Amino acid sequence: MASAIISRALLSLVLLLAGVVHLVRPDLFDPAIPFWPKAQINLLAGVLECLLAIGLWTPKLRDRVAQLTALWFLILIPIHIYVSWNAIEIFGISHPALLWARTLLQLPLYFWALSLQDKGWLMAQRWSDVAFLHYAVEAKKLQEKVPFPLDLYQGDAVVSIVPFVMSHIRFPFLLPVPGFSTLRELNLRTYVRVNGVPAVYFFTLDSNHLPGVLIAQWFFALPYRWIKLTFNSSPFYDFSSPEFHLLAKVGGKKSSHEFDRWSTERYSLLTKLGQTELRGIVEHAPWELRELKVLEMTDHFSKMLGEELRMKKLIGSSYAERLDVRFRPFRKP
Repeated sequence: MASAIISRALLSLVLLLAGVVHLVRPDLFDPAIPFWPKAQINLLAGVLECLLAIGLWTPKLRDRVAQLTALWFLILIPIHIYVSWNAIEIFGISHPALLWARTLLQLPLYFWALSLQDKGWLMAQRWSDVAFLHYAVEAKKLQEKVPFPLDLYQGDAVVSIVPFVMSHIRFPFLLPVPGFSTLRELNLRTYVRVNGVPAVYFFTLDSNHLPGVLIAQWFFALPYRWIKLTFNSSPFYDFSSPEFHLLAKVGGKKSSHEFDRWSTERYSLLTKLGQTELRGIVEHAPWELRELKVLEMTDHFSKMLGEELRMKKLIGSSYAERLDVRFRPFRKP
């Protein structure tokens, strides 16, 4: 909570200072404005930035103001590109490298504003061709490898291997970026419960998309690895990595079962950034599961947990065709 307040205070200060300078010394911004009327534009920008700074402290408006602040930072990107492209001196800065660095700073500012939301979303994704492969392990041995209290099912700890395709990745006010918004993923996970809230804990998340891996590592503190993954859905479900291969047949709609609900209907994940515990809230509709019959499987993937905790026998499997999800900013549990 304290870190969120400090972050909000700092961004509010940045906005307030920018707004005041727009109002008091509009001439400093005139070179960056490529069209008229410059005086009115400076006045509008100054008033808007001051209102945004104040609005971030209004609980009922905070999410909307955080979104509007993020949108404002996006709107300013073309202005900064114009300044950088034409090497226009602004605030005493004229070196092209410094001007372009200032332009790139708009993206961290955009994500900073979005991170201040309480319930608004930060990232949207679509998960497709999701396979769940569950197996039971001894809880005591697994707990030694998990920094959160395990959530047990009928006395057993459960570990799952989950391969799927992620697509339609986008952020608020932005469209999916071609070549960036689709990737394959293979994760190894277990189930935990903190403060009464069930969640997922990942041992690793493998992906074939290097930019996505770096973003997930740096901004979300998730244990991603960059690894070659291949997938084909016809005529059978065929997913492979250097450590794992699954060949399976997808069947009809699966009847509701307590274990399937326990293992899939979880709307948060937990991770650690250094010694700081973080929870990410995931919003989505209930899973619609189908039968999944495993035809062939090679698993050297789960052995990263140790021989005593690697997969020996499946206790459940299922398939989901598609699920649209949204992530809220990570917070302390």
